[in-house]
Amino acid sequence: MSKPQLVDQVGKEGFSWHAEYWKHNNEFHHHKKAQLVYVESGYQYLHVESCQFLLPQNHVAYIPSNVPHKTTHASEHVSLRTLYFDVDDLPPFYDELYLFSIPSVLREMIMYTEKWSMNMKYEESEQTFLRAILLELPSFVQNSVPLITPVPRTKVLLDATAYIHKHYRSTITIDELAQLCFMSIRTLERQFKKETGISIAKYIQMVRIIKSIELLSEGQYTINEIALLVGYNSAQSYSNVFTKLMGQRPTEFIQHTFTL
Repeated sequence: MSKPQLVDQVGKEGFSWHAEYWKHNNEFHHHKKAQLVYVESGYQYLHVESCQFLLPQNHVAYIPSNVPHKTTHASEHVSLRTLYFDVDDLPPFYDELYLFSIPSVLREMIMYTEKWSMNMKYEESEQTFLRAILLELPSFVQNSVPLITPVPRTKVLLDATAYIHKHYRSTITIDELAQLCFMSIRTLERQFKKETGISIAKYIQMVRIIKSIELLSEGQYTINEIALLVGYNSAQSYSNVFTKLMGQRPTEFIQHTFTL
């Protein structure tokens, strides 16, 4: 169950919290202040309601006020820069969740706020600077990052998605998933699409691409190695699916994401 967070006890409109080794309670929570999270290094998953999102290095999430959420991560080192804002007087744009690759200007602005990290005292210069970041968010948010895996409602399909997450390195057929769920292939496909909004094949693709971005973030593997590690027979087939889902090739993603 969601619970008020200590950050709401900070008596300022804006507040910054920079943590090199981030440890967060993995329970769902919410706070009145909206939250802007910049992943400087490592990666983490953001969970909200019926979806989970991957936030890789050099990506940002804007979480609206009072939205229940939690974070999890498998990356050993996660460095986060987090800003909190009161948004009571702002337009509907600020009621939506956004995930996007960080522009260099926004990155520099967020990094500058480290001087005020965990500052409980009111400083006009701090509040003016944080407000400028908040008001410029619409110009920073371009295309949302499609690193989303929807979560089905029923247990039988939750079991199917858990199976996919466990066996994504291997060939997964709809027939074996249907047997796992004790359904016909047609019924499984129809029910899965109804609960998640996407096909099983698309879900498997998304899981593999998201897992590949985890590996890209670690910087320890070549693209050829990653392709094999996430269940593709060749770098070409992996690259084609990556490009279709992400709008850029893996090499371009690496260049844009990890070389800021």
